[in-house]
Amino acid sequence: MEYLRDTKEKIIKEARRLFAERGYSATTTAEIARRVGVTDAALYKHFKGKKDIFLACVTPSATVRLDMDAALSPELLRDLIRERVELVRGNLENFNILFRESPYHPELARMFWSQLYTQGKYMEDLLNKFSNKDVSPDRILMYELAITSAIWFILNYEKLQEDVIPKKVPFENIEEKIADFVLYGMLGNKEHR
Repeated sequence: MEYLRDTKEKIIKEARRLFAERGYSATTTAEIARRVGVTDAALYKHFKGKKDIFLACVTPSATVRLDMDAALSPELLRDLIRERVELVRGNLENFNILFRESPYHPELARMFWSQLYTQGKYMEDLLNKFSNKDVSPDRILMYELAITSAIWFILNYEKLQEDVIPKKVPFENIEEKIADFVLYGMLGNKEHR
């Protein structure tokens, strides 16, 4: 049983690399099987097909966990952003695949929404409190997507700097900077609010 679980994990790991490198269309199950060191038949013992492997690859390995009973506060928003940064950082390849492939696979967007935005009502309450008015659902969606996309981009840019960009931009305390941006606008400064 352990062997089957290890094989399944290896399939997901190698497939994730291939999907991240080449995209869904250019990745074959034969190449995934070859990289894992199993036959195509062994691959199909674990998954119905390439689409099932693909969906397993982009499933985040962690979810946002917040104390839903905590009082609404700027610190709670910071906690939400810290959790989101850790989620994206720990699943960066998944997010790279997700952002590239979701226009071609609508089920990815649905899965993404259901798995990552279980805190949606809480974010709505937070945003309504901080704006002192009701925030429309489309604006809440924009905040959610903007925050996650910004984190994703910054983490990819940070990774890119390691190999490509000669002048490095430091990204210390990125969670705090994003939280300040959300809470206090472009200046990110409480005094200018």
